[in-house]
Amino acid sequence: MVESPTETAGRGTAPIAPTPVLHSRWGTIALPRLSPQAVLTTDRPLRVLLVHPSRELPPAVRELIQSRPIEIVHARNFREARDPARLAGVDAVVIVDSENAGFSESGRSDLQLLADVLSSHRLMGLVVSPGAPGGVPGDDDTPLDVLGDTTADELWGRIATIRKHRAQLRRMENHVAIMQRLGKKLNQHFVEVDQELRLANRLQRNFLPQTLPEVGDVRFASLYRPATWVSGDDYDVRRLDESRVSFFMADAVGHGVAAGLLTMFIRQALVGKRISRNDYTVIPPEEVLTNLNRELSAQDLPNCQFVTACYGHVEVDRHEITFARGGHPHPIHVAADGTCREVRTVGGLLGVFPDEEFVSAKVLLEPGEKLILYSDGLEDAIICRHRRESGQIRFTADFLDLVRYPAPACVKALADTLDRAEGSLQPADDQTCLIIERTGAN
Repeated sequence: MVESPTETAGRGTAPIAPTPVLHSRWGTIALPRLSPQAVLTTDRPLRVLLVHPSRELPPAVRELIQSRPIEIVHARNFREARDPARLAGVDAVVIVDSENAGFSESGRSDLQLLADVLSSHRLMGLVVSPGAPGGVPGDDDTPLDVLGDTTADELWGRIATIRKHRAQLRRMENHVAIMQRLGKKLNQHFVEVDQELRLANRLQRNFLPQTLPEVGDVRFASLYRPATWVSGDDYDVRRLDESRVSFFMADAVGHGVAAGLLTMFIRQALVGKRISRNDYTVIPPEEVLTNLNRELSAQDLPNCQFVTACYGHVEVDRHEITFARGGHPHPIHVAADGTCREVRTVGGLLGVFPDEEFVSAKVLLEPGEKLILYSDGLEDAIICRHRRESGQIRFTADFLDLVRYPAPACVKALADTLDRAEGSLQPADDQTCLIIERTGAN
């Protein structure tokens, strides 16, 4: 609404007053200081809907009609003013409310109905009333600006300004409509992408082992928590023969669709034994990683796409684990009393250097002992931030407590620890863990 003193101007004098401000539901518009010379004329006369219940008009309105290029459309009451035929082609609305009838209990609802119709037509109006300048009483969200005593010059300036800014409002409305259509398309696209990622998540989980084998007194347990719908982590446990079980864990850099597709390639390219017509040969872990590394290097992946992996097999009869790793976190050997140590072996990232060499390591599991493989998304939950003290790895207190549990309970306790951690709902990386445990002696 207007927040300025009413300007007055005699013939031949220029009014001096603060710049008036027009408040409406479409924003705040600064109106120029008004004078006959300040108002720019247009190619066609302004079309104004004049709402007045009687023939008697205020002097300013009569002078405005007589001295300005204005085309008047008359309406005797608010009901007639709401007629779409009268509003067609109108630039502004002037309401003459000499008796403050529109502000009475009975007239306020009709005035509000008119204001709603004006809003739907993107129109603004002026109420010439003996009441105080400002807004319609009881409603701060109306396209009607209330004037008290005014002059023809001020009326003319305000109407011309309304017409000018109405074109700007229409352009803004068109831009909003375009953005709404774009937003609708984007929302539809996001829904489709979300559905596709959900499907990819289900398919990726179907490739994971649905049940883990338990051979003799050796059993396995796993934890798998993708950071997004599609994970860059992968693991598997397979029977090689009656006495040997293979296992692997791979972590493609990052997470998401690209990393998920890379895990599918890894699963296909990783071969643990050669089968001939009448026989088979179990491939040593270091050779398995060497072959996988060559396959990845041959794909000429971007420099930012590389893989870490750990592959090995368990000879169940002897409880001996042989494994090789390439760039992956070192497995952790947990003794029966809960003492933990890393089992370190040499091997660089996969898919970077085709001639990279890998070395196998062996671990003999005693009753109650475990070997834990994990992806780097779990590093903060397992290893203290100050990784080394006197050359030794320091494990977190929570991890040292939970590794004392049997493998299934250990995995559950690890999951509970992750749930309690800050940011657990949006982990920065995929989190995967595989535990190999000897439950007792044969």
